[in-house]
Amino acid sequence: MNRRRYINIRCEAFRFRRYSRAKYAVFNSLHRVVTIGRLATYIADRELLKSVGTLIGFVFCFPLTLFAQDDKDPAAVELSPVQVTAPVPIPQTPSEPAVVLTAEDLAKHTVSTLSDVVALAAGVDMRVRGVGDMQGDLSMRGGTFDQMLILLNGINLTDAQTGHHNLDIPIDVSMVERVELLTPSMLLARGIVAFCGAVNIVVGEEWRDRLLAEISGGSYGTAKASVLATRHSGAWCHTVAATYGRSDGYMRNTDYRLANLYLQSVRGGRHHEWRLQLGGQVKDFGSQAFYSTTYPDQFEATRTLNASVTHSCFCENMRVETSLYGRLHSDRFELFREGVVEPASWYSGHNHHLSDIVGLRSRMLWRVGRQMFSVGAGTRHEGIVSNVLGEPSSGGLCRPPSKYDHSAARLSQSLFGGYHVSFGKITFGADLLGCYNSAFGFNHAASADMVWRPAAHWSVTASASRTYRLPSFTDLYYQSVNQMANPDLNAERSNAFELGAGYRVSAFRFNATAYYRAGRGIIDWVRRPDTELWYSTNHTRVDAFGAELLASWRTAAFVDNIEASYSYCSVLQDAGEYLSAYALDYLRHKGVFSVTLAPARLFCADTVFPLRLKCDIVFRHREGGYINAAGSLAHYGGVLLANAAVEYPLRRLVFFMQLHNLTDRSYCDHGGVPQPGITFLAGVKWR
Repeated sequence: MNRRRYINIRCEAFRFRRYSRAKYAVFNSLHRVVTIGRLATYIADRELLKSVGTLIGFVFCFPLTLFAQDDKDPAAVELSPVQVTAPVPIPQTPSEPAVVLTAEDLAKHTVSTLSDVVALAAGVDMRVRGVGDMQGDLSMRGGTFDQMLILLNGINLTDAQTGHHNLDIPIDVSMVERVELLTPSMLLARGIVAFCGAVNIVVGEEWRDRLLAEISGGSYGTAKASVLATRHSGAWCHTVAATYGRSDGYMRNTDYRLANLYLQSVRGGRHHEWRLQLGGQVKDFGSQAFYSTTYPDQFEATRTLNASVTHSCFCENMRVETSLYGRLHSDRFELFREGVVEPASWYSGHNHHLSDIVGLRSRMLWRVGRQMFSVGAGTRHEGIVSNVLGEPSSGGLCRPPSKYDHSAARLSQSLFGGYHVSFGKITFGADLLGCYNSAFGFNHAASADMVWRPAAHWSVTASASRTYRLPSFTDLYYQSVNQMANPDLNAERSNAFELGAGYRVSAFRFNATAYYRAGRGIIDWVRRPDTELWYSTNHTRVDAFGAELLASWRTAAFVDNIEASYSYCSVLQDAGEYLSAYALDYLRHKGVFSVTLAPARLFCADTVFPLRLKCDIVFRHREGGYINAAGSLAHYGGVLLANAAVEYPLRRLVFFMQLHNLTDRSYCDHGGVPQPGITFLAGVKWR
């Protein structure tokens, strides 16, 4: 008995040791996985601790840090106010975006690029050169592309060199979670001055673990692959996204290559939030006749780097936001594409530009009963080194044998404040901003707005604003064979008024808006009809007025969603005999009709056969004209475009096919650059 009991005890001990070793191996493997998952958090925490003292100073002593800031600091990165979600109530301004397009809304349209997304909003004019988001000029309500601001998660990344590069942001259409259309009065409360408006693109707000991937291909050798991953680790939430795209081009010299990388880390808390953002983009594209029909074989290569850090500190009746941000943009333009055509004898070489933006903005809001007060300050440095733009220079990055020999820089410092009060269903607000710029002196902006909610689903808004815009470096300095800039340009100014009404229930919404903007000293490139020389100048007067209508209805029947919008704009100006390159080419009529169909619902089999059909019909009538390749004046006129898409979800996969320009119409968004006919795109998404 003793011997048998001893053997049993030894066997049990052996099995226990083997189980313990296996259990330890599994635990060790899991521990390693968790450790890898926490690596980003560890790095972020370390970097956060290194700068916590400085950032606390920014929050509580921002006036001192603003005026002590070295505007030439190349290591500065950006912080900007963003929307915060917290378990405690925090004061907000009553102004809401004029138009909000969520990811759910975008899923009901045929979109394949970021330009397609932005163009959905009523009153927005998206004029693309080429395809694939290579270059696009964004404007609204009769304004020019230089008068529009682009925000990424609330960060002002508007390019200082030229508005042609405003959409050089390192995100893909699959990453967009919300698009906000903001008017000047809404932006002034944030300490941002916009001439005619802004588009805020929001990404990385999902706080759940997820993995999204997409691969697609289509006409003219077009191909794209993208991936986005979000992962929680402790108090941090990390998002990583990457995109690669390429095409052989729909006509000669319209090929492109594109790569994006975007990183975001957010640390949430009951009274604090940190948001770190970093993105980079590489673009190379043939720009056939983008800027000149006389020398059409052009090429452009751009490189963009964005970075920002945002801190929000909030409690029940107060919030303090501080944003530090930076943007670096490189642009190489070849009038004669290397390896394709032989340059003219007078051609001295390519244009090289390197621009930088560094900014800091801080704002404090506090609520007292029905009243809300806000005060803030900001500073923004804009600089450029180039072989074309700026004044001759031989220092810094322009020191020989550098390819740069010109430079320019300016520094803006601003103070702003606001007051908002609520009387039951009516809210009034006013904001004021004063800014001193080292190159253009003192300017100011002001706005007043009112929101009236007469019933549960109704709202009526009214606003008035006075804004300004400083000339871009291209407006001031660009010189070419057929262009001459004016270094003595002044800031352009406008007074704008808006009246709107909206109705919204769970399945239906309707909005109507009327506006008027009186512009003075508007900056534009003009020329006489009998010459080829364009030059920048301040127009005496350009006034714009118009109206926008939007209605949408969501159902659970065969017709899943219907949306229609219409916008009208008229611009009055006194250009006389001059031809305008931008200010007088505007979108007079724009109508969009979209419908989403669920065919299986006719047979009550939607869950078995969840096919979706989508169709977008767009009518655009553009005023103005351009000089075509034959040298004669051509008018834009109107064009009717139709896009369609089919989607079929299968478990975690979504198969899709898109057809753009179904009617194969020939048209130009911008003079001399014809857009492609019917194009095909198909792919699969994994969620």
